[in-house]
Amino acid sequence: MQEIKLPSKTDILNWDNESVVLRVMKELKMNRAQAKQWFTDFMCWLYSAQRWRIEKQKSFMMDSMNYLDEVWHAYILHTRDYLAMSKELFGIECVHHNPENPFKGEPMDPEAFEQQLLFLMDDWGEEYIDRVWAYGNDVAEAI
Repeated sequence: MQEIKLPSKTDILNWDNESVVLRVMKELKMNRAQAKQWFTDFMCWLYSAQRWRIEKQKSFMMDSMNYLDEVWHAYILHTRDYLAMSKELFGIECVHHNPENPFKGEPMDPEAFEQQLLFLMDDWGEEYIDRVWAYGNDVAEAI
């Protein structure tokens, strides 16, 4: 198994992929600024998910952040770009996407949710949390 490396947060915040941003704009019918923000928010989430995997040896969930999953799906369609990002930023062949069973419908364990929320807040601050939940779910309703 390849060892995951963590890029700098600056590299994450500056990472861009115009093709993915344009696809998000078209598919989700949004303006460029919002699509770019969603892309950056996804990259931040991906960084935290990989840090969690390194430190906790567990998968990082995406509960209440389905819009980030839409960005992930758009990125994966650009396979060459996605694999290049995986290699350049995280030092692995591919950051795999392991979606949950959509028919399972079980909410995330509240304790795990809180731990991961605090993990994201530690990496990206309260402003990030406030922004991503403005698009997804209110935190009070999700816990």
